[in-house]
Amino acid sequence: MKAKIYTSKELYVANTIGAKQVAEKRSFNTIHQPIIKTIKRTKYLKICWMCGNVYESNKYNTYACSPRCTQNIIYARKRNVNPPINMAEITKPKNVKEIKEQFGYF
Repeated sequence: MKAKIYTSKELYVANTIGAKQVAEKRSFNTIHQPIIKTIKRTKYLKICWMCGNVYESNKYNTYACSPRCTQNIIYARKRNVNPPINMAEITKPKNVKEIKEQFGYF
């Protein structure tokens, strides 16, 4: 019996452990004067499906911490193999609490 292969959407949702709004300043040069605007961006705290490292991303739809891990996951999925990390175990609240505090997610 083969295991069900995760879809991309399931990969995105399962590895997200936190999200926060961050205010950033952007400067734009115009003809007359530079303009500085404050914008809000969302940062996501995620766990890599391939190596298990914790990383921050500005994109919702990421599931790997580096291009190398992304290519390894794509290679495995083409051969009907799920990524090696067990997200159900890693993302339990008792395991994630310390990581969230370290990165400033509440």
